[in-house]
Amino acid sequence: MLLEAGKVAVVTGIGPGLGKEIALSFARLGTKLAIGARTQSMLDEVAEEIRALGGEVIAQRTDLSSRDSCHALVQAALDAYGGVDILVQNGHDQGDWSSVENADPDYWRKTIETNLFGALHLFQACLPSMRAKRDGRIVFVNSGAANNRPQPGLAAYSAGKAAMASLVRSIALEHGRDGIRCNGVHMGVIAGQNVQPWFEMVAQQKGVTLEEHMNAYYDAYLPLRYVPTPRECAGSVIFLASDMARVMTGQAISVNGGEWFAN
Repeated sequence: MLLEAGKVAVVTGIGPGLGKEIALSFARLGTKLAIGARTQSMLDEVAEEIRALGGEVIAQRTDLSSRDSCHALVQAALDAYGGVDILVQNGHDQGDWSSVENADPDYWRKTIETNLFGALHLFQACLPSMRAKRDGRIVFVNSGAANNRPQPGLAAYSAGKAAMASLVRSIALEHGRDGIRCNGVHMGVIAGQNVQPWFEMVAQQKGVTLEEHMNAYYDAYLPLRYVPTPRECAGSVIFLASDMARVMTGQAISVNGGEWFAN
């Protein structure tokens, strides 16, 4: 069995793409869920879909930059289900898209509060339950910007994500003795409502058709020659949370259609 039914997962960053698909994938496996995000309407929508699958879910608005808010989400899971087995930190702040030269340190702090400290707060809140069970599965959703080539304007985001990648290794090292394993998945471009308009805009700027632009993009970056879907990318998270990955910890796995080792 990929994942024993009845496990409890805390999943953050619930949105219309990857976060939603991670939550639904867990629900299909019989996992009980506590989901968090900034937007209550999105939480309510995903919670309704989970219940339609016959799943159990708590949906609570969560500010990852707030320790109290992170701990409240985990506490809601503990109160409802008696423990936490799985933590998936998927939420993020993309920053203000400024150059390093023009960076506002206060905005960097805000971004890193979410991208690094949000993960830390959630981990600390889950730790007592996971330690008592001697079984914890933690997945931090990261980005290629943390370990390869950040896009211009993503310096604050990338710095926080790089720090989170280091946190993965520290947790894995310090808490393997507690039966806890921690891994990161570094995502590339994911198909969705924000990506298609971007491809169309770039094609128009270059004066080529969308098909011509996509073929050039595939040649340069994606050996698999297509942009993966949120559900496909969610599979990597489920795998790392499953017993199939029991001997994996402290790893950074690129989930990106082959991007970053091409050209």
